[in-house]
Amino acid sequence: MPSLALFTRPLFSKPVGAALLALAMAGCAQQKTSGYYDIPHDSTLSDAQIQAQGRGVARAPAQIQLGFGADQDGKKAQAAQAQAAESGAVKARPLSEAKTFLGTVPCLVNSNACSATRVTLTLAPGGQWRSRTVMLDSPDARNNIVQQGCWNVIGSQPLRILLQTGNDATKANLSFVNDNVLRINMINDIKPTLDYHLTRQQDIDPIDELAGQPAPECK
Repeated sequence: MPSLALFTRPLFSKPVGAALLALAMAGCAQQKTSGYYDIPHDSTLSDAQIQAQGRGVARAPAQIQLGFGADQDGKKAQAAQAQAAESGAVKARPLSEAKTFLGTVPCLVNSNACSATRVTLTLAPGGQWRSRTVMLDSPDARNNIVQQGCWNVIGSQPLRILLQTGNDATKANLSFVNDNVLRINMINDIKPTLDYHLTRQQDIDPIDELAGQPAPECK
């Protein structure tokens, strides 16, 4: 009898072990949450872009220009502005609109016949200028001096311009203190010893006395 029990014990132990193993595996399977083996899906557009590019690919910041679409239009606009700025520097035309300046200039020479003057100066963006000089000692319109010519930039920091008449004679050398004030560096070949200024006026004075004369061609 002992020998019989020795050979029959394995016959009963194998089925029991298999059954216990099956129960253990079933229990582990029940402990897994639903979708445990599912591949996770991207829940946002950002995750989807990362998934499309590859998880190991570094993404460029949003402000980097991509070179197409709206970014390309922005680059074209910037290039146009840069070209316009460069062109403006070459032409040296600091005015985007006509401006009229007015100021009083005292007698700048030692002469009893010298009169203080009121100077009206109108600058045009195309490079033309017109002026009216009124003698304050005899302000009759018949004594007024009207002139016109071309102005050109001759310096910067501060911006300086030179007024020349039709025969290339120099009328004045002026500096822009700001957009609304001109400093007189020289006028009628005389350099003032004190600071005198012309101030921008609200209204444009076209200097109508010169309306019948052809405008100078300024480059």
